[in-house]
Amino acid sequence: MKKLVAYCSLVLLLAVMVASCKKTDVTPDTATDGDEIIGTIRTSNDTTYVTVGSVEIQYTKTAPCYPSTEIFTLTASTTNLPSSVTFNWYFGDGNIATGKTVQHGYDAPSPYVIRLDVKSASQEVIATATFPVKAWGQQLKPVAIFSHKNDFNDNTNYITFNSASSVNRGAIVQYRWNWNDGSKIDTVANGLIRHEFPSATTDKVYPVKLTIQTDAGCTADTTVNVTVLANYPITGDFNAVAYDACTNEYFLFTPTATNVPSGAYYVWNFSDGRGDTTAPYPIKYVYKFMNDYDVIMTIVLNNRVIYKTHKLVNAKGENPKPKASFYSTLVNNTSTTTKYSFNSQSTIAHGGISAFLWDFGNGATDNNYSSFIENTYTKTTAATNYTVRLIVQGNGCADTTYRTVSVGAK
Repeated sequence: MKKLVAYCSLVLLLAVMVASCKKTDVTPDTATDGDEIIGTIRTSNDTTYVTVGSVEIQYTKTAPCYPSTEIFTLTASTTNLPSSVTFNWYFGDGNIATGKTVQHGYDAPSPYVIRLDVKSASQEVIATATFPVKAWGQQLKPVAIFSHKNDFNDNTNYITFNSASSVNRGAIVQYRWNWNDGSKIDTVANGLIRHEFPSATTDKVYPVKLTIQTDAGCTADTTVNVTVLANYPITGDFNAVAYDACTNEYFLFTPTATNVPSGAYYVWNFSDGRGDTTAPYPIKYVYKFMNDYDVIMTIVLNNRVIYKTHKLVNAKGENPKPKASFYSTLVNNTSTTTKYSFNSQSTIAHGGISAFLWDFGNGATDNNYSSFIENTYTKTTAATNYTVRLIVQGNGCADTTYRTVSVGAK
């Protein structure tokens, strides 16, 4: 008999779990042991009917969702049994009650097995019905919460949403996201989701609504205003033009970017350690040292960076120009020729000298990067003075100096 009752309880448990989700009449489920009918269970609207032999039980329960309290109301009836019988209920959580109609609420969510003993006037058990119920506990209270952030700097309208929703009993089984941007509602089984909002050229605010549902059917929702930053179709960079490069070099930086919205401003970083600069353009800038500088131009609107570009600029810095200087020395003097040596003493503050260009004044020249060189002059019938010129180049700049040497008559 125990085996028979246990088997019946298992079948009825499955039937109740299926039937409790339905609101219309269903074909009764039948538990059998061989050819013997043990009991049936069916659900119509919100009422479940359990029939075991001559005992019929019908029960309903209220919603467990806060502020409601889940209460089971059970009513028993019998056929072919004396009218003097009593009904003794055992709810499976240690509580009992007596009466044809009883009510009971469970504190903790769990499946429970209810047993009804029908007793005669002499307290003899003359019929028994055992069946399972699924209780959700008292005042299930889901709370809907979520956060959002932009994980992709190059796509400001692609946003990550993370739910921190909770429920005091049971589990959240569904997350329903209404983006309110004209796209479809997303219904998912977990609380992490990404959504790409429509691209726009102005900032947009969308009231994103999250609705959660628990395994008990309870729901909660929350709405958060989500600002989606605009995407601006900016292209281009800037011009960097150097002036007076070999004397007092300065640069003029002028933006050439297009599609820049009104109200935006430019922030410059000239990469020489002096930090950011904001000024009307064109902006004038002087570098102290010779170097290649990666100049960064940032466009800002409403305290947000909306575009950034950079360009390498070669600056000569202060004193880039070489200083040409040399001295001459008489090497030998014959009746027909005079030889001089020329030794450069040229200097440069930054970088290096790239060329020595000699013109000896008698038609002879040398462009072979010679800082020391000799030249022979042929004497004529009259003493002659020759102007020697040295051009020194470095950093793209040049300087020239002159000296005069004398050659006697032959």
